[in-house]
Amino acid sequence: MKGVGLLLLILMAQAAANNKRCRGPDGQDGNPGNPGKPGRNGRVGEKGDTGDPGEASNVRGVVGEKGAPGDPGLPGVPGPRGYFGQIGPQGETGSPGLKGKKGQSGQRGGLVDNDRPAFSAVKVSSNHTSIGNIVSFDKHIVNKGDCFQTENGIFLTCKAGWYYFTYNLVTTGKLCINIMKNNQKQAGFCDVRAHINNDHQYQMNSGGIVVRLKMKDQVWLQTLPNFNNIFGSDEVNSVFSGFLLFPDE
Repeated sequence: MKGVGLLLLILMAQAAANNKRCRGPDGQDGNPGNPGKPGRNGRVGEKGDTGDPGEASNVRGVVGEKGAPGDPGLPGVPGPRGYFGQIGPQGETGSPGLKGKKGQSGQRGGLVDNDRPAFSAVKVSSNHTSIGNIVSFDKHIVNKGDCFQTENGIFLTCKAGWYYFTYNLVTTGKLCINIMKNNQKQAGFCDVRAHINNDHQYQMNSGGIVVRLKMKDQVWLQTLPNFNNIFGSDEVNSVFSGFLLFPDE
């Protein structure tokens, strides 16, 4: 077997030597083959090193379009109040303006005629009224609205509202007067000086109130027991008056 192998080796060497001496021309290249199918993606490479910082440039980019306004922010905290500045000098007076047109006449205000009751009654005679008696009067100076009854001394309310009543009664003795409203005392006044001095000089007993009255309310003057000396004459008068201040709406 070894001899056969050696003989084959010698024959192959001679054939190779003959080929080197007698080689023919190379043939033409064949046509390229069809592209193969894409291969699978390779693995992600490792992250590279950070590059050096770029250098600043004076070249500016194009300004972009203005964006939409943002939502308003929350109100800020109020700042501290500042100091008041000094008052400046008064300016010069300007020229007067043109005179305006005359306005239309307004409606007449206030109450008229019998819409405002008012009275003043006079006592020209002397008498000692009985216990708890209403003071009567002899005549009236004025009785607008005819609300005061002179013969019995009672004011009968003919228009509701706020009234003022006042009296000035002359006495030479003891006199106490109550201003009454519907049998209820509103105010009381007394004068006993003439009785104490026993000189029979004239003394004036005066008083007044403001009171609110409804329709048909009654107001009068009334004496107290044993304090009922009222003087009246043509020369020296005792007077009771009242009038409407403000009507009820």
